[in-house]
Amino acid sequence: MDPFDVIVVGGGVAGLIAAAFASMGGARVLLLEASPALGGRARTRIVSGYHFNQGAHALYRGGFLDNALQDLGVDLTGNVPALAAGFFVNDNKLHHAPFSAAGLASTMLLSEAEKSEMALLFRRLRDRSTETPPGMSSQDALAALSRSSRVRSVLAAMVRLTSLVHAPKAAQGLALLDQLRGGLTRNVLYLDGGWGTMIDGLTAACVKLGACLRSSCRVAFVEHGPPWRATLADGTALTARAVILAVNPARATVLYPVLKDLDGMTDTVPAKVACLDIGLASLPRSDSLFALGVDRPLYFSVHSAAARLAPEGAALVHAMRYLEPGEKPDRGQLIAELEEFIDLTQPGWRDHERARQFLPAMPVICSIPLAARGGMNRRPGVVVQNAEGLFISGDWVGSVGLLADAAAVTGRSAGEAAALFARH
Repeated sequence: MDPFDVIVVGGGVAGLIAAAFASMGGARVLLLEASPALGGRARTRIVSGYHFNQGAHALYRGGFLDNALQDLGVDLTGNVPALAAGFFVNDNKLHHAPFSAAGLASTMLLSEAEKSEMALLFRRLRDRSTETPPGMSSQDALAALSRSSRVRSVLAAMVRLTSLVHAPKAAQGLALLDQLRGGLTRNVLYLDGGWGTMIDGLTAACVKLGACLRSSCRVAFVEHGPPWRATLADGTALTARAVILAVNPARATVLYPVLKDLDGMTDTVPAKVACLDIGLASLPRSDSLFALGVDRPLYFSVHSAAARLAPEGAALVHAMRYLEPGEKPDRGQLIAELEEFIDLTQPGWRDHERARQFLPAMPVICSIPLAARGGMNRRPGVVVQNAEGLFISGDWVGSVGLLADAAAVTGRSAGEAAALFARH
């Protein structure tokens, strides 16, 4: 008898959740991660007391990931950021963010007529009274909502904020507006200690449920079962009734080349951001904690104002530039642009810098839902057809959710389905 019922390849959010729920379903689970540490893009690096995530992460309250964590008994602490007290930036000028009624009323970014239109659009987005055809791009979807270029620019900035996607001509408007709706109706949490605390909690939950977790174990290829065979880079062969591939689509097709024939597996277009995170000894302005670019795809936030991410009295700030597909800006120009954006909200910050992290092209979504390819409904499903016992999960799988929520819901579904398959 094989020592394991289910092998999970990949130790990021999707893989850990898959392993936990497969174990909860009664399966004997082995998780294999190629890197020395678990967590993938959810890892946190601590430098001089500053907790650097892989970019600016936020947990949607009441989302698929939040629900999975609660069901696994993973307790996290943190706080909701005060985004409504922040700013939108246009032409290098700060305007009150129109997130709240007070902010919308006081902002000089919009005319009175545009403010009324924006308030109406917010209500329509929240109550789902807007209709967006599945084949419409994000740019065209916003054009259908408003004739005002300024209103469209504000909405586009909010789409970037909630989805991390900057592909107006290619991305599916329906998917991104649904993500914006979630941002308008649900708060996010910045986590104390960074997302590494979540990975620690998921790891502990997996171990408690009996899963075996191995890092620095790179899988070279997977062969069709049953039993399924996973061969490691050192030649070791492991077998199990079921396999879950919780990796990106390019890696999945390398591990099991037959997957190239599935819809949504090839010619994927990832979403990426450039991230500059700065650890400051102190914050020059305590009243300027958030800014979002309207005429440029830029973001700034002081995550340490809502979560414990820096030494006492210090601050950790995040600046990002949302990158269009295929865009490869010069590294020096990117850093200069992000530093100048921080200047707008925290002038004099350079004198307080103690640590930094720069990620020039951080992947945030493995495969953007593209309007021309059917958007979310063309993403591959968790159950791989014609490969009984093989399952996939990740932020590029399934017809619901974006970002970590997609990884969580597909990881959970894959784990539950694999455990059920392995028992029969």
